[in-house]
Parts: sequence; structure tokens; C-alpha cells
Amino acid sequence: MVQRLIRVWEFLAYSLWVSPLLFALGGAAFAIGVMALPQDLLRDLFPGLLPGFTEIKAVRGLLETLLGTLVTLTTFALSITMVVLTLAAGSLGPRMIRNFMGDNKTQNALGIFVGSILFLITSLMLMGEKPESAPVPHLAVTVGIALFVISVFVLILFVHHLGRSIVADEVIQRVGRNLEETIQSACTTLTDPITAAEKAKTTLPDPQDIPQDQAISIGSSGYVQGVDYEKLCEIAKGTDTRISLVIRAGQHVLVGDVVGHIMPLNNELSNDAKDSIKQCHDDILEAIMIGSHRTAMLDVEFALRQIVEVALRALSPGINDPFTAIAAIYRLGEALPHAMQFRYPVGIWRDDANEVRLQALMSDFEGMLGAAYDQIRQSATGKPDVLLPMVEILESLIRLAHTENQREVLRTHARMIASAAERDIPEENDRKTVVRAATRVLHHQEPTKNPDGEDSA
Repeated sequence: MVQRLIRVWEFLAYSLWVSPLLFALGGAAFAIGVMALPQDLLRDLFPGLLPGFTEIKAVRGLLETLLGTLVTLTTFALSITMVVLTLAAGSLGPRMIRNFMGDNKTQNALGIFVGSILFLITSLMLMGEKPESAPVPHLAVTVGIALFVISVFVLILFVHHLGRSIVADEVIQRVGRNLEETIQSACTTLTDPITAAEKAKTTLPDPQDIPQDQAISIGSSGYVQGVDYEKLCEIAKGTDTRISLVIRAGQHVLVGDVVGHIMPLNNELSNDAKDSIKQCHDDILEAIMIGSHRTAMLDVEFALRQIVEVALRALSPGINDPFTAIAAIYRLGEALPHAMQFRYPVGIWRDDANEVRLQALMSDFEGMLGAAYDQIRQSATGKPDVLLPMVEILESLIRLAHTENQREVLRTHARMIASAAERDIPEENDRKTVVRAATRVLHHQEPTKNPDGEDSA
């Protein structure tokens, strides 16, 4: 259930229309409330400081002028937004567009414009029912003027914000923060299942070895956007079975692919057990969310690849901006220590009787490091100014590694970088610098532990 709520929240959070819609509804409701209040309320409190009108016709004319100007401001803001999205797609990658659309400042600025427009439109509609001899709505026109002034200043701040938002370093930092939030969110829900699987040394079956009558076959093609692990546990408990999932969020599947194995808990495949497996097959597929794109909130490796994409475009021959690539590498280095909590590629869920009801494939540190490093290393081969920061990050990470397996993964990447340097860097001094740094990672020794479990001096 939590996974589905996160999926819905991500859809709403990265939709450009949600915030303006809420502001529009709020603007219309605010106008109705203002028109219902005594219109001389502020004039009585602040006499001589507020605009005074003797005819309702003059008020209508002013509000119509403000309305036309606000529509022009909103059109201008939308035009700027489209230009920024075009620049971001060209220089930073099309997948960066969702981050611009999900930016709260952009959404709220457009929302203020739309909300102010709806306030003026609603006020004019309510005034249209009144005769010329009706009392002048001083409060409504005062609020309308205030909203117009606020919108002008918001436009200035909006342009300033958009100007900064397309700077590569700013984009890298923003995506990096989203990445760390994604990792922490995943850790909150998956740390216990992963730890339990690590202690039990749980392994998953090979999809090719799963019998056809016990296989879970996917019903549609697309990306696995998320898995409702809680629902799967309930299904397994209700049918007295154990479910094994061999896919995780972020993987692409085709119709008919085997994504899991369902087996009675006692491993006895009776006729009743076969009927139970058939009945719950559709329920299991409902818990596996398939879509046309990957989701950053549930797919840690996709969040990593967003920063990688910025680095890859910076390293492309058409752009050739190694400084942006280096900034992306260092930002990945800040986030990767958090990924070390994913120490095992499987998670298990138990019922109240301590029986394993679900075991599922998980993202682990090895996969995350590969997602962060492989493509950058392949694109930066022959570039010592980019390979050297990559090795520096590995040297820092190996000191923080939790397990020997994680240290070996880091050494493997150091070997690949050293091999790329020896093969493709023509300048001897540059080549030796990169290889020397990689050698420090390969020769890193863990400090010995004393009997109290503390590092010895």
C-alpha cells in the first residue's frame, strides 16, 4: 500500500498543473469570501490609505485592466518555462525535465499567477450582478491590487529562479538531494528485510529453473515502477504459500516473462495447492506496478542514473565539459555512502509465525555503484581529469565499506579504471597518476580489531 501511495504522490508532485489548479480554486473561493465581507472594513481601519472609488463602473474597469495584465504576465512566465525546459532537455537530458516540472518554486509561482487571475475573474462575475447604484466593493478592489503587486514581484523572483535552475551545478545538487531522499526512504522500509535475508543467506531461484505451473508470468510490458510487498505477504499468508520475486523496481519486463515463483509452504504441490496458486496469480500481478517509465521515488538506481546522464552529456564530443562531469562524480560520491546500507541483494518478509512468506530481489550497493560508475568510466576512458576523481571517490568509499564484499566491489572498479588508464591514456605521467591512485584502493587494508571490537592503533 505504501508503494502505491508513493507512486501516486510522485505523479502529483511532478505534475505542473496540480499546484496551479489548487491556487485557482483557492483564488475563486477567496474572491467569494472577500465579496461577502463588509466592503468598507479596511477603509474604516485605515482611512485615507486605501484607494477610494465612488462608482462601481470604475472598479470594474480597474479590475479588467489588472486581469488583462496578469494574463499577459502568466503567458510570459509560461513562455520562459518552455524555453528553460527546452534548454534543459538539450544540455542536461530529457529526463531532467521532470525535475524542473516538479520544482516547488516554479509550481507555486505559476499557481500565484493563476490564483490571482481567478480571483479577479470571480470578483468581476460577482460584481456583474450588482446595479451601478450598488455599494462600491472597496475591499475586493484593494485585495485585487495587492495580488497584482505580489504577482509582479513573484514574476521577478520566478525569472531569477529559472535563471539559476538551468546552471548545471545547481541541477546536480538538486538531483543529488532527491537521490539521498530516495535512498533514505528505501532504507526505512527495506533495511529489516535485507538484514534478515543476509543473516539467513537467502538466495532466489533462477527464472529458467522455475516450473511452468509454479511460475508468476507478467501480464504486460514495461518498467517495474514498484512492488507492494505488504500485499504480497498478505496473499502468501492467505494461501499458505511462499512467493519469490526475481525482479525489482526499475527492471524492464516483457509480456510473459517469468518474474517470480510461488510454492506451497510445505513444498507439497497437491491439487488444492495448484488451484490456490492459480487463483492468487492475478492478485500477485496487481501488486507489481508496471508503467511506461521508471520512478525516481521507488527506483534508487534510476535516481542515480539521472546524475549519470548529466555527466555523460557533459563528456559527449558536442559539449565536452569535463568540469560538469567532475561535479556530477563528486555529487555521486556524496550519495553513495548512504547506499552502503543495501548490503545484500535479497529481502525476506516473515509472518507472525516467523515463516518466510516473501523473498524478493533488491537493489544492492554493487548494482548502485555499477549504475553510477560504469557508463561514466566507459565515456571518460582516456580522460585522466575525470578518471582521477572517480578513483578518489573509491578511495574514500573503501574506508566506509561495511562488508568485505563491498570492499571487493570497490577494488573491482578501481581495477577497471586502472586498466582503462593503461590502455587509453597516452601521456605517461597522467597514466601513472591515475594508476597510482587506483593502486591505493587495491592495497587498502582494513584496520585490525582488538578484542573490544575497536580499531587498534
